[in-house]
Amino acid sequence: MNVSPCSWHGIRCNKAGRVHSVNLTSYGLKGTLQEFPFSSLPKLVYVDLSANELYGIIPPQIGQLSKLIYLDLQINLLSGKIPPEIGLLTNLRTLHLNDNKLNGSIPREMCQLRLLEELALHMNRLYDSIPSCLGNLTNLFWLSLYNNSLSGSIPQEIGKLSNLVELYLDTNCLTGSIPSTLGYLENLTVLNIFNNQLSGPIPEEIGNLKNLMVLSLKTNNLSGPIPASLGRLTYIELLHLYQNQLSGSIPEELGNLSSLVDLELSQNQLNGSIPASFGLLSRLKIVFLRDNQLSGSIPHEIGNLSKLLS
Repeated sequence: MNVSPCSWHGIRCNKAGRVHSVNLTSYGLKGTLQEFPFSSLPKLVYVDLSANELYGIIPPQIGQLSKLIYLDLQINLLSGKIPPEIGLLTNLRTLHLNDNKLNGSIPREMCQLRLLEELALHMNRLYDSIPSCLGNLTNLFWLSLYNNSLSGSIPQEIGKLSNLVELYLDTNCLTGSIPSTLGYLENLTVLNIFNNQLSGPIPEEIGNLKNLMVLSLKTNNLSGPIPASLGRLTYIELLHLYQNQLSGSIPEELGNLSSLVDLELSQNQLNGSIPASFGLLSRLKIVFLRDNQLSGSIPHEIGNLSKLLS
């Protein structure tokens, strides 16, 4: 007697009895994807095999799942390259391949996924540059590429992703300057570019990101002054600029950051005095200014900061 797969755990079917959803997250699965019946599941729209022990490559046959909207293979042991056939999944909204052992470059074919809203490739072994054509994925609101070995510069085209809310490019080998086009990402709440080899100034345009809550540019080779325009980031809670080569004085305008909780400017070449306006940062709990060339006395207004951790 044939048992319909529609009754199996984690399997859902449409009214015609065709499998449209496979959700076996954290199911203790072991083995490879080579035996996955790609060609037999043309109606599949949802696949979640995350948090298992799947290993081996992502087979090119995955491109046969042309109706797929959601694909989550994160937190497995998958290796090899991301197959270019992934670009055939043009209905995808969500693609999570993070926390695996994938290597090679990000395939340019991924830029064909024009409906994509979430792209997570972090915590892999990817290298080469970030394809500039990712700027075509204008529905993206979450782009996470951190903890890889990506090199080259940050593409200016990233500034076209006007719906982006969170951008994680940290802990790679990125070089060059921070593109001023990032200032167009006015919906951004998180911008993490720390732990790279970026140089040049912090663009004034970063001050346009009025919804930003987290800005971490620490541990790069950034130089020049801290832009006074950062004083416009009134929702920002965390500002990390430490371990760079920033110079000049600390802008008084940082005293406008009324939501700021964590301010870390250590290990730069900042000079001048500590702004008295820091006394206005009533939510501030953490402030680190050490290893700079600051002079003068500590402003008595700092005594107003009742939430500072000792």
